[in-house]
Amino acid sequence: MNAHASTDRRGRMVRVIQAAPLLLLSSFLFGCAGYHIGPVTKTSFHSIAVPMFRNETLIPQLEAQTSNAIIRRLQQDGSLQIESRSRADVVLVGTVERYDRIALRSLHSDTGVPREFRIAITVRVEALDRRTGETVLKPTEVEGTSDVFIGEDQTSAEYQALPLVADDIAKRVAGLLVESW
Repeated sequence: MNAHASTDRRGRMVRVIQAAPLLLLSSFLFGCAGYHIGPVTKTSFHSIAVPMFRNETLIPQLEAQTSNAIIRRLQQDGSLQIESRSRADVVLVGTVERYDRIALRSLHSDTGVPREFRIAITVRVEALDRRTGETVLKPTEVEGTSDVFIGEDQTSAEYQALPLVADDIAKRVAGLLVESW
């Protein structure tokens, strides 16, 4: 290898090292050009109130579990601020309409004794602009489900599944609210 080739290689190496910070900076600036921090909704609504839902079923406390799960999910999402009804831009009203228990599996020895159920809760939600009275989210039915294996106590097994069903509903409602605007 001659001296000229060695000098040429060193010169290329120095140029690459000098260009690396500029290349890194430009890739950072142009690569993140479409990203921003904060909510991704493009609306004039920034806050929401979620008053206690009405419960039209015979199962107690479904309205509290569902309302609270929706509030928690919206707080986690961060797109909308949770406010009181008098201060919110939008009010989400809801009704727990149905509670269904669907048998999925039975014992081989006794087909009349189900061992696995699907719990399904249906709610109807609607979002209204508090200031104008306009409907922001038209009345929509949302169903949440969870499967339950029954041991000795069916009632306890069902009550343990209710928070999972409420969270499933909350995930779907939050998606409707955030993505529909």
